[in-house]
Amino acid sequence: MTHAKRRRRVLIVEDEPALRLSYQRAFGPRYDLVFASTGAEALEQLELQPPDVAVLDMRLPDTDGIELLRRIRVTQPDLPVIITTAYMSIEPQLKVLNLPHSGYIVKPFRLDELGARIDAVL
Repeated sequence: MTHAKRRRRVLIVEDEPALRLSYQRAFGPRYDLVFASTGAEALEQLELQPPDVAVLDMRLPDTDGIELLRRIRVTQPDLPVIITTAYMSIEPQLKVLNLPHSGYIVKPFRLDELGARIDAVL
C-alpha cells in the first residue's frame, strides 16, 4: 500500500491581488498555498500553520520585507524564504544585514521561474 505524499505548504506574502490570483492559478495544483497580504498576517500564518517555504514580497503595506525577514529569522531560522522584489539592488542590503534567504527573484518574472525556485528548496 502506498501513502499519498503530503503536499508542501507554501506561504506567499504578497499584497497585490492580481499577483495572488496568478500564484493561485499557477501553484494551487502543486502546493497547499497560504496567502498573507501584510507582514502582520504573515507572522500570524507562520504561527498558525508553519509553511515548508515562504515567498516574500519586499514591499508590503504595513512593513518592509527586510524587517519581516528579520522577524521570521527570530522564530524560524531555517525556513526557506524566497524574496520577490522590483529592485535588483536588494542582495547587498541582505548581506550587510546578515539575513539568510534562499534566493531572490526580480519582478517581473515568469511564474515557472518562481516555481523552479520553490521546488529547488523543498
